[in-house]
Amino acid sequence: MKLSQLDTPVLLVDEAPFLRNMQRMQDIAVSAGIAYRPHAKAHKSAEIAKMQLDAGACGVCCAKLGEAEVLVSHEIKDILITTPVIGISKLTRMMQIANKARISVVVDNLDNVAEMAAVAQTCGVKPDIVIEVDVGQGRCGVAPGEATLDLVREVVATEWLNFKGLQGYQGSIQMLVPFTARDAAARKAVSMLTETADMIRKSGIRVDYLTGGGSGTTVTDATVKGLTELQPGGYLFMDSRYREVEWDDGNSIPFEQSLTLLTSVISLPEPNRCILDMGLKAISSDGGPPLPQNLPEASFKFAGEEHSELSFGNRNCPLKLGEKVSFIPTHCDTTVNLYDRFIAFSGDEVVDVWNIAARGRVQ
Repeated sequence: MKLSQLDTPVLLVDEAPFLRNMQRMQDIAVSAGIAYRPHAKAHKSAEIAKMQLDAGACGVCCAKLGEAEVLVSHEIKDILITTPVIGISKLTRMMQIANKARISVVVDNLDNVAEMAAVAQTCGVKPDIVIEVDVGQGRCGVAPGEATLDLVREVVATEWLNFKGLQGYQGSIQMLVPFTARDAAARKAVSMLTETADMIRKSGIRVDYLTGGGSGTTVTDATVKGLTELQPGGYLFMDSRYREVEWDDGNSIPFEQSLTLLTSVISLPEPNRCILDMGLKAISSDGGPPLPQNLPEASFKFAGEEHSELSFGNRNCPLKLGEKVSFIPTHCDTTVNLYDRFIAFSGDEVVDVWNIAARGRVQ
């Protein structure tokens, strides 16, 4: 099938840059002698997770328990849940998949530790526990240093939990510019994590596992001493926000744009503007408006849940009724969550369909 024959709006993945991105991350990890565990929250697809594992990933991350449940049902066997799992109902669900796969989960609260241990004992499962350390994100996480050590001691003393290591994620710096500022912030975050790990080791507790990082700080995360595992997510797809992110040599980030949204012109109400079949339900807006490709003179605005508009000022609209227009999302993760499948293409030909099986699994 040709791309021109697809009904729109439709989520597309350009296969060649997508595969190059996958290989590039593998090359970075191998060169640095570090493992990588890509974040499935970016794609929510079992097919893509399997591709990443085949390419060399040691496992995958999931932001939510529901995502992990879907991936385990598709035979993904090593998952880190990077958000705390709270409450007996969810903890019971987690123990059920921990009987089928190796499940690690982050914690940052003693009450969560106690409740998890009780559920683990009831279910006869001993999950791996990763303490989340707040290395600057200001979201979840225990303060570095003594507070983390105190929680680690509690986990180690708990019979039904296995202390695995520490997580430190600084998502707010992933697109920080210039590179020197992002590099310094990433180094500081890793340093906070490694200094805390050293404190724990001096107390007599072994710490072999330090996980964190992101796509925008990959080069720093991979080369600075400390992390044993990377957690990149958006590197497979990229989005328009990354276009402004410079790399260590002053060039653009070494991953290519592979994710786009294809739309159609459905109305030409005036000579200088057109209406598209893509509204707020079809592409995320949390990072700002999407970027139309090959139309630098166009001005974009949302026109409701199902519509958007391109206007061309004093010029006539160059597009015809039914013509296709491609957009780069401003945030790949939240746009992906709006769709049931990716359409992979090469040139003008559809080559594959990958289901987004964990779409909407927010619990």
